[in-house]
Amino acid sequence: MKKLIMLYLVSTFGAAVCMARDKVESPVVNADNTVTFNLYMPDADEVVIRGSFIPSKQYLKTEIGTLGKSGKVEMKKEGDVWTYTSATLPSELYTYYFEVDDERMLDPANPDVVRDIADSLSYFVVRNGLADDYITRDVPHGTLRKVWYPSALNGMNRRRMSVYLPNDYDSAPDRRYPVLYLLHGSGGDEDAWEGCGRVVQILDNMIAGNQCVPMIVVMPNGNAELAAAPGSDPRNPDRKPSAMNTGSMLGNIEAVFMKEVVNYVDENFRTIADKAHRAIAGLSLGGLHTLFISLNNPAKFDYVGLFSAQTTNALDDKRISSLQKIGEAWNELKSSIPFIGRGSVDRKISSLTSENLNIYDDVDNKLKSQFSTPPKLYYIAVGEDDFVKKLNDDFRMRLDNGGYKYHYNETSGGHTWENWRKYLVDFLPRIFLLD
Repeated sequence: MKKLIMLYLVSTFGAAVCMARDKVESPVVNADNTVTFNLYMPDADEVVIRGSFIPSKQYLKTEIGTLGKSGKVEMKKEGDVWTYTSATLPSELYTYYFEVDDERMLDPANPDVVRDIADSLSYFVVRNGLADDYITRDVPHGTLRKVWYPSALNGMNRRRMSVYLPNDYDSAPDRRYPVLYLLHGSGGDEDAWEGCGRVVQILDNMIAGNQCVPMIVVMPNGNAELAAAPGSDPRNPDRKPSAMNTGSMLGNIEAVFMKEVVNYVDENFRTIADKAHRAIAGLSLGGLHTLFISLNNPAKFDYVGLFSAQTTNALDDKRISSLQKIGEAWNELKSSIPFIGRGSVDRKISSLTSENLNIYDDVDNKLKSQFSTPPKLYYIAVGEDDFVKKLNDDFRMRLDNGGYKYHYNETSGGHTWENWRKYLVDFLPRIFLLD
């Protein structure tokens, strides 16, 4: 009898705990656009919330820009629930997570989760403003396909891309479409613009509102070392992505882009396969790829977008020449003494050299060629506190010295998805419409 009573009490207590936890609502966007977060964690000693909506108190101002990270604030305990209410927030999509006694966790009351590189983050949207473009609305929806295509990059047989097709793609089989190639940043992959970038919602909403033309949007994986996003790469199923993506800064992605990505898209989708109907844009590392793909293929893209672009890979012509010589000498040595072509030394040298480094050299002459028949739009956007701001200023000076026209959009903020989403929304109405 006593055992039955104990089992009843334990089960009743457990049910009560679950009910108390399940009744917690979080986050709650209040009428004044403050946001309240609640976490049922009765045994915790300390709970901290970190989020993109909290001003950073840890930053470093340098000559190239401002370096910082998401701010944090301590939550207060009220009974068994930890709570925090933010200041009034402008319309935006925000990410956050909790630290419970220094252990990171998502908000268990919030089903909305997004991955940024290797981190999962809870998110919420404050509406009635620019973030209305980022939510799923009652409009015709396009489709997003995950497509494997043949590739010889780094000995791979195939790589994966995401392809957005507008709502009428299947219902209008005789129609052909312009194409935007949209590239992610360092540590990202073919899922980045879909998740953090909200590209599907943005395109659905803007196409439905006649703010941009229906278009195909191709989002390839620009990580040279991985064929696909985490969990989808059969060669590296457990490998986590890293923001330190130096292997993608050696010209290899740019060298095969036209042959492997663009040609595949033109052959397998109903594109209008000419310069006037082809655009390319990218953020950060994707901006580096965008810059040099368009620079080395001046007759292929009429619209170029650099979002917080890494306008140099830190290799000037002299350094590129030196690395090329190191690579050539090492390959000659390996051919003469085959047994040295293995091990950590070989891997290290191979990771720092590439036969495609010439992608980055002779910039001034390549710019002259590209702007001899200039793109209809050359778009540069960057935040005033972005750590790549000076790189972009230096590149714009280079363009100014050559007399090359471009559109410049300087915003507040730094190297963040908040800015990159805004740049995409600003960029889309400008492409495929200019005479």
